[in-house]
Amino acid sequence: MSSDLPPSRRRPTHRKGRATLTRESVGRAALDFLGDHRPAELTMRSLAAALGVSPRALYNYVEDRRDLITVAAEIFEADWRLPPLDPAPGRWPESLRAMCRDLRAHYRRHPGMTTLALAENVTAARHPVMLRNVDALIGFFAGLGLPLPDAYRACMESIRLVVGFVEFQDSPYDRPPAHLGPADTAPLPPWLTPDGADELPHLSRLAADMPDGTGSPDEFFEFSLDVLVGGIAARLPDAEPDAGPDAEGGQWSP
Repeated sequence: MSSDLPPSRRRPTHRKGRATLTRESVGRAALDFLGDHRPAELTMRSLAAALGVSPRALYNYVEDRRDLITVAAEIFEADWRLPPLDPAPGRWPESLRAMCRDLRAHYRRHPGMTTLALAENVTAARHPVMLRNVDALIGFFAGLGLPLPDAYRACMESIRLVVGFVEFQDSPYDRPPAHLGPADTAPLPPWLTPDGADELPHLSRLAADMPDGTGSPDEFFEFSLDVLVGGIAARLPDAEPDAGPDAEGGQWSP
């Protein structure tokens, strides 16, 4: 059967050799910009320059800088998919660790996104994909036997651990601020020296006992995951009073 309707026209993806803009492409460009620049450097003018267009062109797709950040934050949330989680006894600790490692990698690909969204008062977890991720993570903790309110708290604590670690621990190593030298981001902080043993006995001992530093960010993160898993294990209905890391590798075995 023929139709009298004219064929639909697709918007060209390129014009004069340059990609055409959409609201999503502008948001993704902002995410890419954050991968190479600091959050404060993201402005309508700087992004337009990076895209090779005039700032006025961006206003056809986003209202202002806050709207730009909102779009970027929504794309950022939607791009992460929750890995499979296994609540089975004996398997859930590594499943939780794997999820946290994956989320950490996602945040490290777009450094500063969380801090920028908070500074601009962009509501967190507003995208349907992120809401489904949060709901599934709550369900994972509920499947371990935690009451629903505690399952929600465990979900939020897991996310906060990852986000906080990326913002405060990973960022200085991934992209050292210009005003810091190599010594300032070394594994052992420069202010941690054996001097002043009387005033700072434990820090002084630490400097003497660990001359090569206190560990890489990855080692710190694994320690944090052990603490997270251990705390959750201690709250499970069948938790042993003396549950803790096993003797072989520091891994929790609830």
